[in-house]
Formats: sequence, C-alpha cells, structure tokens
Amino acid sequence: MAYAIRLYFDVKLEAAFIGVRTALVRAGVAPVLEALGDRPHVSVVAAEQLDLEFCTRMLERVAREQRKFDVAFAAFGSFPGDQGVVYLAPTPSESLLELHCEVYRRLTDTGLELHEHFRPRGWVPHVTVGFRLARHEVALAICRLHSEFEPIAGKFGGIGLVEYYPITEIATFPFIA
Repeated sequence: MAYAIRLYFDVKLEAAFIGVRTALVRAGVAPVLEALGDRPHVSVVAAEQLDLEFCTRMLERVAREQRKFDVAFAAFGSFPGDQGVVYLAPTPSESLLELHCEVYRRLTDTGLELHEHFRPRGWVPHVTVGFRLARHEVALAICRLHSEFEPIAGKFGGIGLVEYYPITEIATFPFIA
C-alpha cells in the first residue's frame, strides 16, 4: 500500500472534471478512474509509509490555516512512459506552490521519505483524467482534449489523505472560507 495527500476542489470545479472524464469515456477512452472510485484531485505528496496519526493532525492544522484559493486549468498533456496518464495542468500560482512546499517540509522535517516526483522544483501538479490507458487511448484523449477542451477555473476547497490501491479515504478537511 501507499499513501497520498491530495488537494480537492469546490463542488463546481469537481463537477467540471467529472464532465471532462465523461466526455473522454464517450469518445472511447477506458473509464479506469471511475472504476477505481477516484475523485478529481491534485496530489501534493505520496509515500510508501506514513505516520497516519501525525499526518491526519498535520492536515487538520493545515486546513484550519488555509483559505480556499483560486485555481485555473488551461493546459493538458500526457506523461511519457507506459503508465498511460493524461492530465489537465493548473496554472502554477504562488498559493499552490507555497502550500505544496509547506506540506512537503512538514513531512520531510520528520524524516519521512517521499516519492521523488513530489520534491519542490520537480513537482508537476496535475489532475489525472486518464490512467492506465493504452497508447491509442492516450492519443484519442489528447486529440479529443485538443479539439474540445475549454479552460476551467474554480477553487481548491480542501485537503485529504488516501491510501491506494484500492483507494481508501482516510481523512479530508475543508479549507476555511
């Protein structure tokens, strides 16, 4: 098992991501994310092991200190390799980068080893809209997004901790208004 800390969206923006996923499935892309029961999110960090009690308390404190903040998505892409990932990318904002660095610092200060993809200055924030896709599905998804995707915006509304796979929500905390 592994764990991830994730940022979640306001209701309107989460519905927009579900709409993008639904459009891709209608175009012929496998509904892997739906089968996993995965909510739209941006992963902030991931690790093979976490102190769940410490992480839960830390995330609760972060949520109490963090106001909801704006996020906009105007780009999409795919990671290289065989994982078959297609994603939407947020416009990097100071608020997003600062929150990421703060969570990363709080965890690494305890000696925790996090996955290398989540290190500051190397992290690629994204919302996965296709996962474990065959190459032809990646191409189909990118083509569909190229012709139909319109930028979307909203707010980050909370932070949570999950165990995966299968995805099991451990704790979720809303940001202050």
